[in-house]
Amino acid sequence: MEWQSELWISGLIYGALAFGVMGFLARDELLLRLFMLAASALYLIYYYNVASVPLWDAMLANSILATVNIAVILIVVLERTTFYMSKETEALFRQFPMLTPGQFRRLLKAAREVEAVEPLSLTRAGTAVDRLWYVHEGALRIGKGGREARVETTMFVGELAFLTGAPASASVSVEPGARVLEWEAADLRRLLGKSAKLNVALQAQFNADLVRKVTRSAPLAEFSLGRLEP
Repeated sequence: MEWQSELWISGLIYGALAFGVMGFLARDELLLRLFMLAASALYLIYYYNVASVPLWDAMLANSILATVNIAVILIVVLERTTFYMSKETEALFRQFPMLTPGQFRRLLKAAREVEAVEPLSLTRAGTAVDRLWYVHEGALRIGKGGREARVETTMFVGELAFLTGAPASASVSVEPGARVLEWEAADLRRLLGKSAKLNVALQAQFNADLVRKVTRSAPLAEFSLGRLEP
């Protein structure tokens, strides 16, 4: 049944073409790459069967392209999922709803974890701020103009100073037992400069944090609106 064999071989080409067309029409990057990987698989079968001797050069070239595609697929999957995150890291990630898992991984990698064993000063009113902090566990004390407020919540400290370069307008410290993520401002700016999407996502996270500060309590409202903002 030579004609059936030829029909089967031709079907491989048209199947690969169909997958390629669907890939180029897909708006989602992961779908595009999965369709192109399926097309590569059909091309490999075609190159192996189309002639009396497999077309090894074509198969090698197609295999290299498929391998690169698989590597990028894995990167995309990691960017979108919490796979390989510990339970503690995943719980922390849930506090950053504006970031993708991949963006959060990059942000966390650039941070230093600090656990306060005694009262730890983060900002002092009127002084320059060269770091950004995120308090994800424990209590803070916020002071300005002789007034002090104690709050126990998750929040950024120093984000307005980070964004504007202005000195701190309030003194903020954390109590013993607090856990804080700390970023060097210069290092974080370099990281954000390499990824416009991460920059936009982090600023959206700042905005969400600001809204939450304003709506949760009066001390936090004063802190967020600039009356007690570090």
